[in-house]
Amino acid sequence: MTRFVLAGAMVPGMVGVPAGADVTDINDVLIDARNFNDYPDSRLFINENFPASIEIDERAFGQGGFANRHRFFMTADGATQFLFDNQVAFDISIDISLDAGTLAGKEAGFYFDRFGEPRFIVKGDGEVAAFDGAFPFFSFGNVYTPGETAKLRTIYTPGSGPDFAVPATIEYMYNGLTSGPIEFSNLENGMIDGTVGGFYAQFAPDDANQDDFGFVRISDVVIEVPTPATGLVVLLAACFGRRR
Repeated sequence: MTRFVLAGAMVPGMVGVPAGADVTDINDVLIDARNFNDYPDSRLFINENFPASIEIDERAFGQGGFANRHRFFMTADGATQFLFDNQVAFDISIDISLDAGTLAGKEAGFYFDRFGEPRFIVKGDGEVAAFDGAFPFFSFGNVYTPGETAKLRTIYTPGSGPDFAVPATIEYMYNGLTSGPIEFSNLENGMIDGTVGGFYAQFAPDDANQDDFGFVRISDVVIEVPTPATGLVVLLAACFGRRR
């Protein structure tokens, strides 16, 4: 379904409770435009056609403060946010392009929300990084060229939960580069139950550049469950480590 939004917002509904939730049930996004709205008079245009594409174009910011931010929460029923619980495995990839009049202060990518805001993003200065909330920090460095289309992929493999018998891991991938599976170190040993997520774009305008703009295109969203072999490798590694 294609939706166009001009200013204002489509606010997500009440958060739902997943019963045996599977990420392959995700079929749409709920638009939360102007989650940050420090430039309320900006001209904002959103074209949402999930999973094929989401486009955010914002310009003519006018006077304001810090930034405007626009979020897109994944949903399986069109009304409530999908919950990424500790034991919900996912493998999600997107193509992403970020462009701007002034590159500083612009960023976009994966976004989650639960006791912090875990993100895996590209930035206007070229950095590609994952950070905040439960996500282990990782940076690929300043490898992204604004205006180009890059592929971001995030693979989450649950562990055994807070007993840490088997570590949960997350792998960040940028084009042909990978962080490799990184173990979680938070108390929950992985994603925190009740996490919601999807994608976002955030634009901190350059007040000295009246022609400043931010443009983000997220396309070709692919949502899968990681192959069982991925979890098996982690389990065998953990068992081998204990035997040693």
